[in-house]
Amino acid sequence: MIVVDSSSIISLAVNCLCPVMESFGAQFVVTPKVYDEIVSTPSGNRRFALEAMRIKTLLSSGVVQIQPVKTDLHERILYAANKVYSIQGKDLKIIHHAEAEALGLAGEVNAKAFLIDERTTRLLAEDPYELKELLSYRNRADVKVNEVWLKKFKDVLPNIPMIRSAEIVAIAYEKGLLTKMHEVEDKSVLEAALAALKFSGCSISWDEIHEYEKAVI
Repeated sequence: MIVVDSSSIISLAVNCLCPVMESFGAQFVVTPKVYDEIVSTPSGNRRFALEAMRIKTLLSSGVVQIQPVKTDLHERILYAANKVYSIQGKDLKIIHHAEAEALGLAGEVNAKAFLIDERTTRLLAEDPYELKELLSYRNRADVKVNEVWLKKFKDVLPNIPMIRSAEIVAIAYEKGLLTKMHEVEDKSVLEAALAALKFSGCSISWDEIHEYEKAVI
């Protein structure tokens, strides 16, 4: 089971890559709050309604299922995460309810992976001090790290591998799904798909894209 955050499924939907999930052979799940972000709310917005329809097809076909959380793990994740960084004594909001709910579900079900494109949450989990530098740059102010709350966050954070839509697309290419979808046999389709994901918000660098091209068959 792979728990999905809003950012990744939106990246795929924007680029008409939802069929990759249909052919992937894995069970994807979202929480109710993530569902609201990817279907309920955008359905009423002309700009995002078509993306919501693409995503809803994944749900109606059973490729993606909705699963509620059963414990308060997501609440503890949310509270701790948003206490880690501060500017002039004021806490910075790092993650929101939907992300925390998805992380909590991933921990509850011991998911195979957590699919998320959003850079901030990934850095908080994988390199909190690099995130500190990024936040300082964005806010043009010195960001402080609360070591006590960082430890508490790490203690409640599920030990689940984090992957991006880029990994899903790369595997789909290796399986021949991406070339079949676009009727392009060479690696140009992989580069094009990964670049599209990057421009849609996936936290992947150009160096990583080139590494993917070298690594795949």
